[in-house]
Formats: sequence, structure tokens, C-alpha cells
Amino acid sequence: MSRAIRAGDVDALVDGARPFATGVDSSALHVLHDWAAEAVAAGPVPLIDLAECSDDDAYAVISIIGSPTAVAENLPSGSEPARAIAALERATGRRVRGILPLNTAGENAVIALATAAAAGIELVDADGCGRVQPRVEQSLFALAGLPISPAVLVSPFGETTVVDGPSHRVAAMFPKLIAASGGWIYFAGYPMGGRDLRATANPGTIARFLDARPGRPLATVPHRVIARAAITSIEVSASAPTARISVLLREVGGRERMMRADAADEFFHVLGDGALLASAPDEILLVSEEGEVIDPDRCAIGMRVDVVAVEVPDVWREKAS
Repeated sequence: MSRAIRAGDVDALVDGARPFATGVDSSALHVLHDWAAEAVAAGPVPLIDLAECSDDDAYAVISIIGSPTAVAENLPSGSEPARAIAALERATGRRVRGILPLNTAGENAVIALATAAAAGIELVDADGCGRVQPRVEQSLFALAGLPISPAVLVSPFGETTVVDGPSHRVAAMFPKLIAASGGWIYFAGYPMGGRDLRATANPGTIARFLDARPGRPLATVPHRVIARAAITSIEVSASAPTARISVLLREVGGRERMMRADAADEFFHVLGDGALLASAPDEILLVSEEGEVIDPDRCAIGMRVDVVAVEVPDVWREKAS
């Protein structure tokens, strides 16, 4: 059943999304909050269930790509979402009825709300990954063989770029566009009909954030807390094709296990006294005492964190097997 998101709901959405706002510092999240609040002030945004998406209508996926922290350094004009949706409609020849965030990253939920409000369209209660950190080409849609393009990228400096081609080639262009745009860029892509969207998207994302409660930010998300621990050491190895970070921790209370969380782009497993405690494809997160997800390269000695494993859609396990 659909519901309306009003100006008074923006705080709840931001608070519920905060633990999943990976890489976002407080100033950047404040910018995103204000962006969404200003957009929603013009009128409520309809939040529709995934099952309500019509076969005959067109939908699109949106995201900030690059560094969300850069949003506070190169401020958005606020026009990026409406410009991106308009350009995507011109490229596809179809009106976009609704949008959804690429993944469960908290900043994308907030930007999705701002987009729906600015463009006067619906917000679909779903996301395209069921995970926080995958790159734009690592989505449930990509696993299903759906194309990423036509896609639109809008920079905070005013440029609008429309790209169309094989998904791997389109994704290869993103880093250079991000670098030329001050560290972040607004993305709208994966245009599709309601049938494909219903078959592939991960449902319930926005409602889970809206319904989270203070002090229990992960309560609405399927997860398990492995341990509370303090970071004692950080090791970086550059010998692999990509840099590998090992975060060493000591469990606080309980069995006081010595733990190690290993990461490349994201944490892929965690050990306790040498035994495997969790591994990909489940998403392993280190959540700070302030309730924020800490990227591997933002970990610091002395931090106290909850080591958390978040369940992901079964399709990721099928792919891994």
C-alpha cells in the first residue's frame, strides 16, 4: 500500500538512513538533509510499493556516484535531479513514472526522495542492490542482464552528459566524469518497465529507514551483531592488484576474541580467534558508536564499533555459489 512522505518525515528518513550513509560525514549528510527537505516542502511525495509498479510505465534508478563527502565541498545546485530525469526522458522517449535508489546506502535514499519531489514523480519503496556499497554496475539489474543505459550524469557545475552503450563501457567512463566534476556526480539510469523492476528490485528499503527508531537504527534491517570490539591495529597491503586493508580488533566483553576484518573495496570476511564468523556475500559492516557505517579506509585505532553482518538478497548467494 502506498503512503505519502511529507516534510515532517525527512528527519525520520535521514535518521533511519544514517547508519548506512557510508563515507558521509556530518556536514555532507546535513547538505543532503537540507536538499531533500527543501524539495519535499513543495508537497508530499507518494511512496509506492514495488508491487504497484505498472508494466506499462517507465522507471529509473538514481544514485550519487563518487564520494558523497564531496557533496559538502562542491555543493549541489538542487537542479540536478530534475535535469537528469528530463534528459533521461528525452533519451528514452518515455515519461518516467517513478524512481528508486541504486542501493541501500543511506545517502541515496535521501537523494531519491529529493529526486521524486523535484521531478514530481513517485518514489518506489525498493533499491537496486540490497547492499550498501556495490558500484553502479554491480546491481541486481545487471545480474538480470538489464542494461545500465541510456544513462544521464549531471555534475554540480552544470554539465549534463548522456551515455549509451554496453554496460561495461558505460561504467568505465564514470571515473573520469567524476574526477572532472569535483568528486561526485548525479546518476540516473537503468531505465526499465514495471515488469522488470518488480522481478529484480529489492523491496521495502525506504519504509525500513522511515520506520527505524532512535537507539535501534538497524532494527528494521535483517542483520546480526557479531561482536562489539575496539580497533587495535590497521594493516595495509599494496601487493595485491587492489590495496587490501586488515582491521584488527579486540572484542569488548564476551569472549574477548581477537578479530580481523579484511577488506578490499569493502569488508569481505571477519575472523574471530582464527575462525570464520561472517563472509561475503553477506555485507559486513563496522558501525561506530555514533551509529555510522565506517569505510575500511576511515577506520582508526581506538574506535569502538559493532561488527555487523547484514543479510543480502538470495540472488547474491546464488551468484557466489
